[in-house]
Amino acid sequence: MKKQNIIIGCLGLLLLATVAGALFMRQSNSKRISELEAQIDTLRLNEKHSEVDRRVSKQMEEIAYGQQILSEERSREAIKQSEIAQEMTLRSEEERRKAIEARGIAEVSANEAMNAYQMAEQQRQEADVQRRQAEHAKLVADTLNYLSLGRTLGTQSYAIYQTGDKSLGNMLAYAAYLYTNNYGGDLYNPAVLQALTQSAGSRRNHAVHNGSIQCIGISPKDGQLLTVSTYGEIFTHKLKNGRLQTTRLMSDKHYCFRDAYVAPNGKGYSISHTGHLVITEKDQVRVLYLENFAKPFNLEYMNDGQQLLIIGENSVAMLNVANDKIVGTRHLGYKVLAAGRQDGKPLLFDNRGQMHLVKSLDDIGNQQVPFKGQVLAYASSRNEGLAAYGMADGTIWMTDRKGKSHKLVGHLSQITKLKFDGLRLYSSSYDGKLLFWNVNDSQIKPITMFQANSWLTDFTLSSDKNYIWTGEQNGVITEYLISMPKIVERLRQNVKRNFTQEEWSYYVGKGIPYRKLIIEN
Repeated sequence: MKKQNIIIGCLGLLLLATVAGALFMRQSNSKRISELEAQIDTLRLNEKHSEVDRRVSKQMEEIAYGQQILSEERSREAIKQSEIAQEMTLRSEEERRKAIEARGIAEVSANEAMNAYQMAEQQRQEADVQRRQAEHAKLVADTLNYLSLGRTLGTQSYAIYQTGDKSLGNMLAYAAYLYTNNYGGDLYNPAVLQALTQSAGSRRNHAVHNGSIQCIGISPKDGQLLTVSTYGEIFTHKLKNGRLQTTRLMSDKHYCFRDAYVAPNGKGYSISHTGHLVITEKDQVRVLYLENFAKPFNLEYMNDGQQLLIIGENSVAMLNVANDKIVGTRHLGYKVLAAGRQDGKPLLFDNRGQMHLVKSLDDIGNQQVPFKGQVLAYASSRNEGLAAYGMADGTIWMTDRKGKSHKLVGHLSQITKLKFDGLRLYSSSYDGKLLFWNVNDSQIKPITMFQANSWLTDFTLSSDKNYIWTGEQNGVITEYLISMPKIVERLRQNVKRNFTQEEWSYYVGKGIPYRKLIIEN
């Protein structure tokens, strides 16, 4: 029984174990199945992913294949382009080689062209130089021809005017001016100048004194002239309506006047060789006697006109212009022959070849005259650095700013007066000539302003420098117009008609183009 129970128990246990095993197996199978299902699901998912990947891969393969095809096409295109580029390079190289050859040829051609151009330019320049030289030669020839014509017309004018045919003389003089002026000639050439001044009526004589005129002064106050003579005459003159009006202030043969000075206030001082100083103010005349003063002959102002230096042959005296009193005298150890002005101060010249600059009565210098001979006239120009010495033999010596000396020969007798006006020098002499010198020329030659009928003793320029007034030994005062514009203006007014064709051909020349002197508006 007991054994049966054990068997039954064992069978029960076995059944239980089998059931338990079956349950366990079932559970294990279920778990396994679950795991397999999970794996299957995972495989399915992976398969799906693999399918997607396969499709993507296939698409990528297709894309890669397309890219490969495209790359191959591009490669073939690149190869083709490379071939084309190589071909172009070969062509370019060929073109470059041809271009280099062409450039070389062009450079050679350019050089040849440049050489040809330079040769042509040189030939053109040479031709231009030759043309200019020819034109210049023709211009010079024409200029010289017309300048010569101007002088010839001037000579004809002067001669014809003297015969009484003033109309024709005026026309010839004006034609001489036109040809001389238009071609840059010298209007102060004697042949031209004499014709112009004659036809313009620029010289007018006034016989006013009985004795020899020794000085012509001009009043800075009103421009009136003051003249004195060796016959003791003191006259004043003024122009009114073209006529000279003369006022007699003094006429006494006991006096012999040698010089005169007009002060800025219009007061006149006249020095007589007899030792008398005559003071004139308007119509009043006062006489001051200089005691123990031998043969005074010259007056020079000092200190801006506040004092007047009276110069005698052996002495000098100082006059106070404010009260007309002698403030001092000084005896000189030499004989004074002439006086002038240098640097605004009186300069005395003696008979021993010395010159003396007077700064005051107590300060009188002493210096050797740079030229031999007796100096009887002197003038200087501080602005231009010029000085002129007029000698007894008619020679004029001039020094310039550089110290160079110039000998001016033109007068035949003693020089009586010298006057600078800028670079012009005027001179007068006992030979009756009034000469003009252009000291700016390389060769300083005299130009005769006019020839008087007697000795020229003095001259002065008008305040406006348009006129020169001269005094002569025969008592004649001459008014002489020297302003070229005014001379030409007056001459132009005197020309009343044009040349006829016959007159032009005869006097001017058939080969000279006809021109009118008067051009109507």
